[in-house]
Amino acid sequence: MSKAIVIESFGSPDGMKFTEVLVSDPKANEVQIKHSAIEVNYIDVYHREGRYPLSNDSKVPGVSAVGYISKVGDGVNGFREGDRVAYITPNGGAYSQVRNINANFIFAVPESVTDKIAASSIVRGLTAHALAHRVFIVRSGVAVLIHAAAGGVGKILAQWCNHLGAYVIGTVGSDEKKQIALENGCHQVINYNAEDLIAKVVEYTKGLKVNAVYDSIGRSTFDRSLDCLMNMGIMVLYGSSSGDVDTVDCKKIASKSLFFTRPSVFHYKGNRFELILSANELFSNIAKGVIKIPDPEVLQLEKAALAHEKLQNRKLANSIVLIP
Repeated sequence: MSKAIVIESFGSPDGMKFTEVLVSDPKANEVQIKHSAIEVNYIDVYHREGRYPLSNDSKVPGVSAVGYISKVGDGVNGFREGDRVAYITPNGGAYSQVRNINANFIFAVPESVTDKIAASSIVRGLTAHALAHRVFIVRSGVAVLIHAAAGGVGKILAQWCNHLGAYVIGTVGSDEKKQIALENGCHQVINYNAEDLIAKVVEYTKGLKVNAVYDSIGRSTFDRSLDCLMNMGIMVLYGSSSGDVDTVDCKKIASKSLFFTRPSVFHYKGNRFELILSANELFSNIAKGVIKIPDPEVLQLEKAALAHEKLQNRKLANSIVLIP
């Protein structure tokens, strides 16, 4: 048996309960992992609310974590009991003390990165990698606009884009967060709630606007984001914290030959070779100090509901990890 957070009813955080679940021996091609640190992500909120389906029968949320292999199933190569690993999976199941998982989802964590730092950067870091290296190839001479630049993905993405030579404009929801964004790679920062976003982008780019917009906010910023793009720019909508974007005006897309995409990290990192390559690059840049990951806020696993409340209130300075 293991303790886990189970979604008993969709909706508010109160629908998640800390209870016992049965954990069998791992099947063929599976390993059993004893978790040491569990990442809390916004997709966990979507699973809890029922907006995105959770594809595990146990109704345990959580898509990423760090831990130690306690058992190895038949047919697993390259891993053994005691190995420290991390994983990312679209299937959920991470909000638990112990779980079984297909070995294709796991990858090694180097000694240079602690459990808590690794856990707080799996989804966020791999998302940033996909956005900067795959969805749009960030390079010297391009300009990018990153919404929620003081948030979990935003801080990593801004640092990565800056390192790659881009001109980075960030947005935040309050003046108090501007300094955070500036300290994490942004050259300019705009309060999208108090300033004219489009006018500021025009000013900062000397009328050229940006090559790419990375928007994790959704409904409240989407139309303004399109107006910030230059001809043939790319609109990257990778989140919807303010609500879903229900319709896209194709005439507006056509007016500047824009590109529009709604990427998922699970698609971009679904290939095992790509997953390992990206994770190695992420952890290497963390170890070298290219990407700085602050110590996360730590809560016990049974406090998962509180973690979700903090995440949705957008009052967090850093990420949250759950400790079983």
